[in-house]
Amino acid sequence: MAAPGRPPLFPFDTPPSTDPAAEAIRLLHTDPVPRVRLASGHEVRLVTRYGDVQRALADPRMSRAALATPDAPTIVPGLQSPDMMPNMDPPDHTRLRRLVAKAFTAGTVELLRPRVETIAAGLLDRMLAAGPTADLVSALAEPLPGIVICELLGIARDERGPLLAFIEAMSITTAFDQETFAATGAVAASHLLGLIERKRHDPGDDLLSELTQVHDEDGDRLSEAELLITVMLLVGAGQETTTAQLAKSVLLLSRHPDEWSRLVAEPDLVPNAVEELLRVVALGHAGQPRMTREDVAFSGRTVEAGTTVFPVVNAANRDPAVFPDPDRFDVTRREAARHLSFGRGAHFCLGAPLARMELQVALHALVTRTPGLKVAERDDELAWQPESLTRGLRRLLITW
Repeated sequence: MAAPGRPPLFPFDTPPSTDPAAEAIRLLHTDPVPRVRLASGHEVRLVTRYGDVQRALADPRMSRAALATPDAPTIVPGLQSPDMMPNMDPPDHTRLRRLVAKAFTAGTVELLRPRVETIAAGLLDRMLAAGPTADLVSALAEPLPGIVICELLGIARDERGPLLAFIEAMSITTAFDQETFAATGAVAASHLLGLIERKRHDPGDDLLSELTQVHDEDGDRLSEAELLITVMLLVGAGQETTTAQLAKSVLLLSRHPDEWSRLVAEPDLVPNAVEELLRVVALGHAGQPRMTREDVAFSGRTVEAGTTVFPVVNAANRDPAVFPDPDRFDVTRREAARHLSFGRGAHFCLGAPLARMELQVALHALVTRTPGLKVAERDDELAWQPESLTRGLRRLLITW
């Protein structure tokens, strides 16, 4: 509890789980725009209701670029570079996203589905052959998105090491200090620059080659720095969040055997189930913060210009104004896809089509090939990663 008159500490001190922090849900109903303090000493605002979170994510009066400084309020030191696309405002963000999006469309991603199905099948073949107990994280949840994003980019498996080390450092909130983060980033950058140079002179049929060549009608191209950091973010987003979402989704389904049985009986429900899992499963503490450029109203409260606002997406996804009986997990829920887990507005997740497709492929493979799947460890035996951005699982032992 915070001292009288002193805002509570955020993130809230709760153990990792598939569920949002209970305090965030309580605030959704009782104090939807609370003032909280960060470990750095900064005082900021949270927004927790669906409409408020949607506004914080999409309203042009909310700036990401204003927080791209070393001393800005954050819960994840190391991700405040002004050169990162998620930290830009229009027109810089518009220009960069337009160039990247030309090579990363939903149509391009859907063409990958057969290959992703083949990769998932091969991983499950090995898991089943070694069973009947396996670690779902190391067998499927971790390698699937890692293989897919590197194949998409045209990065060979034996060339991924420095990039994955940097992604781990980028995704950890407490275990790495700034010196380690900077050192792993420098090694990854040097490695990736070598790959980029090779692709520039000998392009292949892959995303990295296309990004080195992409330009718009005015001849504008990605600079070397923009290309470098964009690719590193694509690798990170293509690995960490999908791994955590898949493992936590299977854990949640194991706790709702009727819903699992429904998917086993009707695998065509998997795409909607993925949306419901994206709504219900909590990844991290909050979405990317914004700073108000001018006074903005949230739930009838005026938040002054210059205030840092953290949108608590996990709470918004449980807002009863949008999701009736919001704590009920239902793979047939009609409004499931209205979740805000991929954001809204200009910063809507560029990798959303890829993440959705990978989750659909993996879950479909599991319900059809391991219909008797169960988690093989008690809740108190689960190996969590409380220090990571996604608060995911290091391991999830399953049997079938």
